[in-house]
Amino acid sequence: MSNPAWSRYLDIKPEVAQALARGKAVVALESTIISHGMPYPRNVETALEVERIVRENGAEPATIAILGGRLKIGLSREEIEHLGKAENVVKTSRRDIPFVVAKKMDGATTVASTMILAAMAGISIFATGGIGGVHRGATQTFDISADLQ
Repeated sequence: MSNPAWSRYLDIKPEVAQALARGKAVVALESTIISHGMPYPRNVETALEVERIVRENGAEPATIAILGGRLKIGLSREEIEHLGKAENVVKTSRRDIPFVVAKKMDGATTVASTMILAAMAGISIFATGGIGGVHRGATQTFDISADLQ
């Protein structure tokens, strides 16, 4: 298999890589809920609980985010804590990925960007609490989620 140019930006957590190599189920999880969806500490507690439930049901969780410009497939507890507390985390949809990586920023992935990064890592199962939609005032702001496409 070839090594695509983007793979140099991809960090797959060892447990996730091992699960993928063994053909074990891996479940991708978005990270916007952590940094933009809930207040601390409930956001971190919820993310860790979802990961626990995935493991309890025989799969390996892979919470996805961008940290310091690195595409992260599977996060440590410390990285989840960082997303839960940090104030300058970019809500990252698919259009934002190149910018966040190039600027070496932290980005919490939406459903749309999580699907892209999960596919890059070879993950085909994804769980989320919901998708984005057409936001109030969209006729002025054009705030329509890429999740819908």
